[in-house]
Amino acid sequence: MTLTSHAALAMAAAFALSACGEAVAPAPAPAPASAAAPATPPVDAAVPAPASAEGGLAIEGEGLRLFTASGSARPIPFGAPQADVLAAVTRAVGGAAPAVTTNGECGAGPVQFAPFANGLNLAFQDGRFAGWFLDKPGPTTVDGVGVGTPRAALDDARTIEIVPDSTLGVEFRSGDLGGFLTAAGADGTVESLYAGLTCFFR
Repeated sequence: MTLTSHAALAMAAAFALSACGEAVAPAPAPAPASAAAPATPPVDAAVPAPASAEGGLAIEGEGLRLFTASGSARPIPFGAPQADVLAAVTRAVGGAAPAVTTNGECGAGPVQFAPFANGLNLAFQDGRFAGWFLDKPGPTTVDGVGVGTPRAALDDARTIEIVPDSTLGVEFRSGDLGGFLTAAGADGTVESLYAGLTCFFR
């Protein structure tokens, strides 16, 4: 996670199908074909990908979510292996994998950070995905909340609570998602977002 002056923060599967044929005895003359619709395997209901989600990637309070071109979704939850998360996010965002650095001064202990060029900074601890921080426009939640979202649109999308007496700025919470606003009033916009493990110095 890209860090502010007050804050320092923080899967892919392939399927193969095979078929084999076997010899059979000569069949009698075919009976008239019956009109039968071809079988169609069941498909999980797809979650619509947010139009502004960069590279099919969405942020959420429980981690991240990847979307395929068809719109199906796969979560990347906190606790997932670091190498798998880095590979999946790098493919979604594009470009080279970021350098991973360690901050040994976080309250939770040493935390590894992987900052992407789109402003998404991933946090890892003990080899597991632990948190993220976002401070540039791009990836959003599935309901469209991202950096730059106006306060009115934020309030329309979800219920938020302002963190009282935060020493870091105008901080808000919405379930497992947190963030900061440029101002407390109606003219404020989302300045940054975070979820999971953080390395904020309060």
